[in-house]
Amino acid sequence: MINEREILISILNLTRNGSADVKEIIRETKIPSEIVCQVLDRNRRSGLIRISGSRIKVNSEQRIRIAVKVLDLGADIERICKYLGWEEFENISSLAFEVNGFIVKKHFRFSFDEGRYEIDLLALKKPFVICADCKQWRRGWMGIPSRKAAEKQIQNLKNSLSMLKKIGIEKWSTACFIPLIISLFPSDSAFYRNVPIVPIIQLRSFIQDMPAYVDKFKHYWISIR
Repeated sequence: MINEREILISILNLTRNGSADVKEIIRETKIPSEIVCQVLDRNRRSGLIRISGSRIKVNSEQRIRIAVKVLDLGADIERICKYLGWEEFENISSLAFEVNGFIVKKHFRFSFDEGRYEIDLLALKKPFVICADCKQWRRGWMGIPSRKAAEKQIQNLKNSLSMLKKIGIEKWSTACFIPLIISLFPSDSAFYRNVPIVPIIQLRSFIQDMPAYVDKFKHYWISIR
């Protein structure tokens, strides 16, 4: 278990800017080559990594899955955070919406009542407008910070209701605004004040199931015309 954890952490580190060579992983982890190759082959068969010759290749989604797995294997959160970029997290979140037919607007900025606000991801698919906040993963996220993030997201959503034209839904007849928190790791609970707090590895299934369960979490229906 420890060997696999260290090998996967090494992959996260060495593939930040591209692929990595098996020899680099052996050198960095100081784990015998036979064990390294066994672990790599097992994770290749599970779809966690790709191997081409001696090169280890992973895409952004695989890197997220590797991060989640090494945490399950006992890795320290702060250590793993050093190897994952904010842009990776945001891109995976965007992709989850796009493959489900949503139009995504990143870093949606607007002014309201003399204040300036920003929503990390605004995902549009008639009649839904998802206002998503992608939270940085740090120690302590599972408690009070997640609740504060949910409170802030509710306020951002309420403020954005006056920005229909900028959002691009002024021709819709109705819209359902939903605040959402996306995190790398699970929070203490799946909701706070009925705002969903969704780990990124569960985001696609959440999006697919959302229409059937929308009445169970915070949302705002508005009539546009």
